[in-house]
Amino acid sequence: MKLKTRILLLSALLTIATGAMAWWVARDQALGIVAQWAMRYAEKQVLYDKVRMMQPILREIALSRQLANSQLIKDWARQPDDAQLTHRALVEMETFRANFADHSYFLGLHPSGRYYHNNAKNEYANAPLRYTLKADKPADRWFYDIIAQNRDMHINVNPDVTLGVTKLWIDVLIRDGNDILGVAGTGLDLTSFIREVVENSQPGITSLFVDHVGAIQVYRDQKLIDFASITKSAGTHKTLDMLFQTDEDRKTVLAAMKEIEQSPSKTLSRLVHMQGQPFLVGLAYLPEIDWYEVTLLDINALLPLQNFVGMLLVFALSLLVALIAFNVLLGRVVLQPLNRLARAIEQVQSEHFAPQDLPTGGKDEIGHLMRLFRDMATRVWASRNELETRVAERTAELEQSKEQLRHLAQHDSLTGLPNRALLTDRLQQALAAAQRDQTHVALLFLDLDHFKPVNDEFGHAVGDQLLQAVAQRMLACVRQSDTVARIGGDEFLLLLRNAADQTDQSAVTVAEKIREALALVFEVAEQRLFISCSIGIALYPKHGQTDIALAHHADLAMYQAKQAGRNQVHLFTAADLPATPAAA
Repeated sequence: MKLKTRILLLSALLTIATGAMAWWVARDQALGIVAQWAMRYAEKQVLYDKVRMMQPILREIALSRQLANSQLIKDWARQPDDAQLTHRALVEMETFRANFADHSYFLGLHPSGRYYHNNAKNEYANAPLRYTLKADKPADRWFYDIIAQNRDMHINVNPDVTLGVTKLWIDVLIRDGNDILGVAGTGLDLTSFIREVVENSQPGITSLFVDHVGAIQVYRDQKLIDFASITKSAGTHKTLDMLFQTDEDRKTVLAAMKEIEQSPSKTLSRLVHMQGQPFLVGLAYLPEIDWYEVTLLDINALLPLQNFVGMLLVFALSLLVALIAFNVLLGRVVLQPLNRLARAIEQVQSEHFAPQDLPTGGKDEIGHLMRLFRDMATRVWASRNELETRVAERTAELEQSKEQLRHLAQHDSLTGLPNRALLTDRLQQALAAAQRDQTHVALLFLDLDHFKPVNDEFGHAVGDQLLQAVAQRMLACVRQSDTVARIGGDEFLLLLRNAADQTDQSAVTVAEKIREALALVFEVAEQRLFISCSIGIALYPKHGQTDIALAHHADLAMYQAKQAGRNQVHLFTAADLPATPAAA
């Protein structure tokens, strides 16, 4: 029998034996724990959730009833066009708005349909009459349905499209004798309510609230909430039934709801299945709002591990015995040959090994694996030597390419001069050194005169050769420590470090030398070309303390040289600054 078959048979026997024993113990322990602990825990949890739910709502219900029972509101509702009563009623409603938790109120008058509302931001203080409700408008059906049902109070979750809010609304009828004058109340922000009441629970515990027909009113998954339940007909609600998998579970929960409705102080718990897992459903009735509080407890998440110590101990001992027996056989049949193979692999991982020193193995699968490994190691040994040589060559090529890329990133590809980035870096270093050593720096801004006609008449290839020749003449006019950079087109910047005692004329002298050198004829592509340049000069620290200021002032000075007729050198003065910010 092959090694693979022996290991599979042994593993199957051990798994079946230990699994059967573990299942028997786990089943016995779990049934006892569920019966004695989980039921009591579920009923206590549902009472706790009931208190958390009612605490924020009861106060809002009381205030809403006070608003609906206000005699001033009733008088106004009978005479809504009376200006004095209207003013007093609005003041009354604003007083209640300040006391509501959401700092908002609503009030709809019947039969006129006038709808008044102001929110926490006090956005509608000057126009609380938001719109007029209409019986034939689907979004307004809630108002007329509440009046038609003739129930003193409703709690309804509904989005108000006109106002752009979704809330848990408390609706109280405004009665005066047998007449219904309207509906008043407030709302609680649904998102905040879910976060503070529904989601603020332990892991494994989910709370939700349903109304008297089982329609889901508050749940952390808002897609399952039955918005605008009042306006829906029977059979169209999103009910609690959706959460359960079997009809038996649905009937069990429905029967429990009817039972606790007869005894409001009573709580019940039932075992159901959701998402293939056992859950406990805790139920409590809220007679104040005619809702049910439902708490779902995931048994797998809530059962404490210490209750399974006995089961785990038996399972661990059984597994230990099985593992010892398995290990003895596995060591003789598998591990020892594998250890020899591991040592052979370690030899191959070292820098020096001889393929002939590797083990050959026996006649089983591991022996065959050793022979394959030996053949592979021989090929690896030859390939590694060749690869190391290639890697060394490639590394040298990459280093050379990296240096070339670094040079291209910092130099102009046409003239080979430093580009703007490299000049900026050198200028900042030069200014720092000049500040430290109390020396001077000069920055020259050079622009060729009438360069565009050269490109237009002779072509860009001739223009490029001319720029290369210009660069060489400028380099011949400055020191090795100075920098000549091309910043674009026919514009150049020259950085002069420690130019003599830096009297104004020292930088001017260098600039004039460059101007005269460029004014000489150029022999380019069998063409005799004449060109001139305009140069602006700015000195540190006299004309600027930063690289940006120096470049700007040198640019302004060059512009003055252009204005004066070109082919000139101009030293920056305060008079070169633009007269107004708009001009700048």
